[in-house]
Amino acid sequence: MAEREFNGFWQTLTGDSEFKIMLIVASSLWIFTAISKVPFIVPSHYSDVGWLWFRDVYQGHHNLAIPYVGYELEYPQMIGLLIYIGQAISTYFPIIIDQYNTYVVVESVLLYPFMIGTVYNLYGLCKKLGLNRMRIYLFMLTTLTFIVYGFYNWDIVVAYFTTLAIWFYLESRYDASALALVAGVLTKFIPAVMALPMLWSLPNWRARGRFLVIGAVAWSAVNLPFALAPNSYWILLFTGTSGPVHQLQNTWISMVISLAGLGDIISGASAGWILSIGLFLYLLFRAVASKRTPLEKILLSWYAWYGVIYLFDPQMFIQLFPIVILTPTFDFLLYRIADVLNALIIILYFIGSSQPGLPRYITDQLTPFGLTNVEASVRQIIILGAYFVCFNPQLLERVKRFRQLLMTPFQETTPK
Repeated sequence: MAEREFNGFWQTLTGDSEFKIMLIVASSLWIFTAISKVPFIVPSHYSDVGWLWFRDVYQGHHNLAIPYVGYELEYPQMIGLLIYIGQAISTYFPIIIDQYNTYVVVESVLLYPFMIGTVYNLYGLCKKLGLNRMRIYLFMLTTLTFIVYGFYNWDIVVAYFTTLAIWFYLESRYDASALALVAGVLTKFIPAVMALPMLWSLPNWRARGRFLVIGAVAWSAVNLPFALAPNSYWILLFTGTSGPVHQLQNTWISMVISLAGLGDIISGASAGWILSIGLFLYLLFRAVASKRTPLEKILLSWYAWYGVIYLFDPQMFIQLFPIVILTPTFDFLLYRIADVLNALIIILYFIGSSQPGLPRYITDQLTPFGLTNVEASVRQIIILGAYFVCFNPQLLERVKRFRQLLMTPFQETTPK
């Protein structure tokens, strides 16, 4: 399977000049977004990649310890493997000033093939579905989100396996699609949201059973050694101990909880969880039960998740690149607004440490009606709106008319 995909990539690279240019643009921007996160660069921008080394190596003394066995890690095994490889190379070959800087550079190099693979998968999917390939530029490469967060966390790996799973699925290569989906879940759990529409859209129950068994066996084969290891921290991946379970962060959910008197950012976490998961399940089953195409149901599952989830960190927007590109009816202007707001989250996130005299609604990123959460919530509501509008022709027409009405005062009139 890997050889077949590489041959397809090589043929496209050598025979398609449009794809070559796209890779040059993507690579140039990747170099920029990666260099801006390297610690010795001044100013060096924050990244989760760099912070993890600082936290787990400098402070935690976990260098080269096996994740989930030697220490707890909030990311699943695919990211754990990339972290371990980066730590090993930087420990034994600290060629970029020191181990810390080498680790960050190595991680950017390790993630680069996944970024290129995502572009290639999207390029092939656009050709297959008859979509304009310029959408890859408009909705991914030229966005502020890509420039700021392209190399920030490991979300581009999720985007790669998501596109791969969708590609295999549309080609009826269901076994490969199941494995690609599991690889995505082994990177971050979120790709699991498209498992139900994938299963439901298979031709028969035998195919559904096979898809489910392949996925379950592959997932179990990776997880079982960590689960059975002595003094295993593996269970913390699922109990939430490794993550910020208390935060209703970067979402409109915290606003609702606050207005309803159900608690603040800490005490209202349980109510936020219930509201988020309840809304998501409703939207997911609504999509699965609809008469949409299998691809549309898959895309809807992503809009449902990110439209209502309680925690929507800005780097997670990277995971939505493929989903929006494969949704030709997503309004470009609204998407760009969401993109700008998404980039502003990190730009304003640390303003309190540098400007402590500013009002709290500006400096506190967790205040439900603070500046950071307002811009993040508007961005999320745009994603939620895509769930209801992008696959509904009647609503799409109404939105177009509304936009035309808004733009009428700004349109130039030609004298007769």
